Amino acid sequence: MIEFLKNWISTDEEHVSECDDNLLQAICALLLEAAMIDGQIDDEEIEQTKHAICSFFDVSEDQASQMIRQVKQSAGDSQEFHSLTKQIRDKCDYEEREYILSLLWQIVMADNQIDSLESSLMRRLAGLLFVSDVDSGKAKQKARERLGLA
Repeated sequence: MIEFLKNWISTDEEHVSECDDNLLQAICALLLEAAMIDGQIDDEEIEQTKHAICSFFDVSEDQASQMIRQVKQSAGDSQEFHSLTKQIRDKCDYEEREYILSLLWQIVMADNQIDSLESSLMRRLAGLLFVSDVDSGKAKQKARERLGLA
């Protein structure tokens, strides 16, 4: 019986940090959309996006850079937020979605400003990711701390 429990615990669901290309692409697309929502994307936002991808998935900086290039190239074929967030909801638990939201906040706040378009986008994405307003606020605060803005 003890052996059965050990095996059952060790075969728990795999964590999202295991690389799933579709999920990686969906998260990368949302991060880049957050970076571009104010009409411009600067080097700091690209670096924050790369760092976010590397921290959430177990990928190298080169792999993250390649994914960013691929997503930027296919930006004209952009998928709508509903399909991207559905992929994330289907593959990530609540805590992972909350963490993704904090990564999105980190991208939005990389330039130390939040304009009305960015704020609106973040409210919309929190709703689409099924993250509560309270937890979205916590995610925002975590992003501030990571950026040293708190």
